[in-house]
Amino acid sequence: MDEKPEITLDDRELKSKTARKLFELNASLRPQRLIIGDYILSDRVCVERKTSEDLESSIIDGRLFSQAKEMSAAYQAPIIAVIGSEYYRVQEKAVRGAMISLIIDYKIPILFFDSEEDLAEFLYATAFKEQFQEKREIKLQFSKKTELLSEQQQLIVESIPMIGPKNAKALLKHFGSVEKIFTASEKELQDCEGIGPLRAKEIKKVFTAAYETE
Repeated sequence: MDEKPEITLDDRELKSKTARKLFELNASLRPQRLIIGDYILSDRVCVERKTSEDLESSIIDGRLFSQAKEMSAAYQAPIIAVIGSEYYRVQEKAVRGAMISLIIDYKIPILFFDSEEDLAEFLYATAFKEQFQEKREIKLQFSKKTELLSEQQQLIVESIPMIGPKNAKALLKHFGSVEKIFTASEKELQDCEGIGPLRAKEIKKVFTAAYETE
């Protein structure tokens, strides 16, 4: 593999064995303080890493399902990865019930790994597939802070429905500023590569529809 997949990870993960193994695998690591998940592999794949002890604690305090709700709302293909499978505070029946709820109610697979190194190899392979075979990019929208003005601009455009990193960059390059994107007509939006009638209509709808509270 000549290409290096880029993996955005929560900066609190930097000292983990998973991050260390990813570095050894020659992944390009981009630490940030993340609001959702621990590893972002593409615009649709986010991974929450837990030890079996963490999984137990999150089942007991209910945090697991609030995290699952946030992940499923923000990413198309979220994953929960668990290191180990030994439980001391909850019965296996409770773990099984949590797994069923994650899969059926939240559409989130829960994967178990024997070691953090095994998880790192899975993360690397998945990031490689997403970025070099599927041609998907890292999504900036759900990191807490971006330093560069260009990243802030991309984040704003990415927040539009049906617009991912590739389309956001294309729109900014075509129009030159966020303001010009907001003021463009549907026809002008379609002049941008990758923006067809459906996307153009959705963009204008977001910008022009009256605000209605529930």
